[in-house]
Amino acid sequence: MKATFVLTAVTLSLSTVPASTLADEAQKEVVAENFLQADANADGALTFEEFTTLIDLNAEDEIGRAALVKRMGKQSTAFGRLDANADGIVTTEEISAQAAR
Repeated sequence: MKATFVLTAVTLSLSTVPASTLADEAQKEVVAENFLQADANADGALTFEEFTTLIDLNAEDEIGRAALVKRMGKQSTAFGRLDANADGIVTTEEISAQAAR
């Protein structure tokens, strides 16, 4: 159940684009796989380092705005927007909340 929630949240938001632009199911799966790969300790949340890995993976796969975020060096800005309580990690709840906006 938790893995499904994580995959859904990642598909909706960590690609750094609105879910509506991720119409292709294959691309959604790539985003979810990238999240799982970036989540080094498999806790369902991302540290800044893990988030940076996710951006790098998504940029390589040409997902959403990840390449732009990487090229512009805006990983910290993107992370800060997701880390609502500023505790240094992005949880699935924070990801879901951002996706709902």
